[in-house]
Amino acid sequence: MSQKIGELLLKHNLITQQQLDEALKLQKQSGGKIGSILLRQGVITEQQLLQFLSEQFNIPAIKLSEFKIDPEVLKLIPAEVAKKYNIMPIALKNSTLVVAMVDPTNIFAIDDIKFLTGYRVEPLIASENAILSALDIYYQTAPAGLETLLSSFDTEGVEYIDTEDEIDVGSLARESQDAPVIKLVNAILADAVEKRASDIHIEPYERTFRIRFRIDGSLYEVMKPPLKMKNAIVSRIKIMSRLDIAERRLPQDGRIKLKMAKGKEMDFRVSVLPTLFGEKVVLRLLDKSNLQL
Repeated sequence: MSQKIGELLLKHNLITQQQLDEALKLQKQSGGKIGSILLRQGVITEQQLLQFLSEQFNIPAIKLSEFKIDPEVLKLIPAEVAKKYNIMPIALKNSTLVVAMVDPTNIFAIDDIKFLTGYRVEPLIASENAILSALDIYYQTAPAGLETLLSSFDTEGVEYIDTEDEIDVGSLARESQDAPVIKLVNAILADAVEKRASDIHIEPYERTFRIRFRIDGSLYEVMKPPLKMKNAIVSRIKIMSRLDIAERRLPQDGRIKLKMAKGKEMDFRVSVLPTLFGEKVVLRLLDKSNLQL
């Protein structure tokens, strides 16, 4: 849609060719939507852009801040999907879900929402800033269940170790067997299966530690445990996959087999890779029931 919108704005004399060329150049360098780039450059106002899009696509434009969204409606679309497509569910009218969108012509987003919710989708146009603000307000918590588990951790008893020579293997083993650690790791694996993720990425950085799921080819952040807990979480996964928790300088591969509800068996192929800020873990999910002929 990005270039199409730019061409339409140019055709209706709302921008010049030079302004469009500059916006496309910036988009190529740093990404983003043409409309957002033009707004940042002051070439067009937010109200002008919304009114133009509304007239072009015959879709009403709304002021999202004036809506109070029912929490039950929010549950219909997971945070990762809403953030992926820059959308905000607003209301449910019978069998139609009303959704605010930056790009109401995004048929992939609309089809995914239809498939996910089972409802017809009625798109409305809202500004990107308004949707981002609403996403921050309404989707500010971690996924259900993981937040509760995370709050049960006693992080005071887990110390962050930043030099390899100071690692106490016995301490790592004990920490990884703590009940909250076991519950959290189990919840992460179960949540990934429920969300039909193909991979789990557990990634340490200099000042943060995050867990992401790959769903339908895209990576979504699902939680950020305290940085000081990374060793306990990684060690728990290494123990489950029968890897050497003392080995932190070389890559390791392992496997976890779990029996889920209703007798469903899942395989997790585990890869542990040393990085500058600790060990990164990638788990590939394989549903054994789907492999049987």
